[in-house]
Amino acid sequence: MPVVSSLERPAHATPPGTVLAAAILLYVGGGLTALAAVVGLARGPLLVSLIYLPLGALYLALGRAVQTGRPWARVAVLVLCGLGIAFALVRLVASGPAEALSGLAWPVVYAILVNTESARAWFRQDRPA
Repeated sequence: MPVVSSLERPAHATPPGTVLAAAILLYVGGGLTALAAVVGLARGPLLVSLIYLPLGALYLALGRAVQTGRPWARVAVLVLCGLGIAFALVRLVASGPAEALSGLAWPVVYAILVNTESARAWFRQDRPA
């Protein structure tokens, strides 16, 4: 049996369901964002596409980091959730509850998924190999 340090995960380790769900949602969001950027290159403003394309790539990279249990990825998701909730509250004041609730739902879902007990254990650096 090979020796594995506490910072590495054996190849057969699988993330808990909540972590996998968060990663899949990040993959889907990143893919759709990148697709919107590519479609936008054909018919939309170039600047918007140039912003969306790297944003989609960052979503995909964050999804992979969440799936593989990188501790910084959980922190990044939680920070982005905090920003998303703050922006949703600003939209609540500016636009009304309909738009604010749709913008509030996803950050809350992500925060719940990465804060379950099994998810926190997955992201701990001192986890057993």
